[in-house]
Amino acid sequence: MSRARCEVIPGPGSVARRRDSLLWASAQTPESVWDTLVACLGLGARATASAAVLQGLAETMLPSLDADTAFAVLVSDGTTGFLLRHGAVDLLVDDEPVTTGPVSSVIPGVSVLLGSPQAVRSAAEQAPAYRHDLDGGAVPGGAVRWTAVTRADGLSAAVPALPPSVPTEPPVPSEPPVSSPGPVAVEPVTSDTGAEPTSDPEQTEFHPPPDPDAPPSSGGFRANAGVLVFEDGATISLAGDVVLGRRPDNHELVVSGQAQPVVINDPDHVLSGAHAAIRFHGDEVVVVDLDSLNGTHVASPEAREWTRLTPGAPFLMQDGFRMLLGWTVLTYRR
Repeated sequence: MSRARCEVIPGPGSVARRRDSLLWASAQTPESVWDTLVACLGLGARATASAAVLQGLAETMLPSLDADTAFAVLVSDGTTGFLLRHGAVDLLVDDEPVTTGPVSSVIPGVSVLLGSPQAVRSAAEQAPAYRHDLDGGAVPGGAVRWTAVTRADGLSAAVPALPPSVPTEPPVPSEPPVSSPGPVAVEPVTSDTGAEPTSDPEQTEFHPPPDPDAPPSSGGFRANAGVLVFEDGATISLAGDVVLGRRPDNHELVVSGQAQPVVINDPDHVLSGAHAAIRFHGDEVVVVDLDSLNGTHVASPEAREWTRLTPGAPFLMQDGFRMLLGWTVLTYRR
């Protein structure tokens, strides 16, 4: 990851960042489209190979979208990148507008500003403020500005390199294997939690009030309740309720002694502090999304798509079912 700063510009819509890849989408963008674009951000480490993916999305997804849907996703490794855009969205690279598309190659240069035309015009008239410096994750905003940090010798930390053109390889299938965390298709889920997200990269979780109607926890520990298996083979034995996340120790279930904390390493800050909980209802094991910022997704062993859980609603886990928390995939085994 290049040394860069990322400023969120206030306004309607949503922005997301993963390393040096950026995304802005209007409020009218369907949830399924948003989730697909968020998954594309993970291709930044293979930026030159992402063009075929974006071209495939342009050919299959864009024709079905209405005029109110607007977004731009720039998949970049900090030195070069590829852009997919749709609708009313502006992109400035080093203060120069980029008008090619819907898929085009882009040199990130020293600064990139993308988002709604109104927010981009407003931000272009001001110097970067970085009051909302986004390290990773997704937050509300009208535009997002990425700026490479200049070294003491005056050179940008991100050295531009121009790719020849958009590759012409055939697009990859739109339904990837679920063993890979992205890109994945996600069924839209509508929920109204009334919570306000934050753009502070060190506080990316919601804090919903306790639910008086929530089912009781296991109230104790047990043996042979199953394990959670990470992709690298590491396991977590389940002997009672657990809370998973980047900083789960302060969640009320942990503080009250009803659950044990399980810390998941998250250098990209895509996990909430308390992201999801595994709880026991009798002999059944359920997963509950704790109103996390980027959601908890599940898939059965035979599923080819991820399903996003409604926050607070328990989902029954069965042997072989998988969970996607940020970029972390875990499999439940009895």
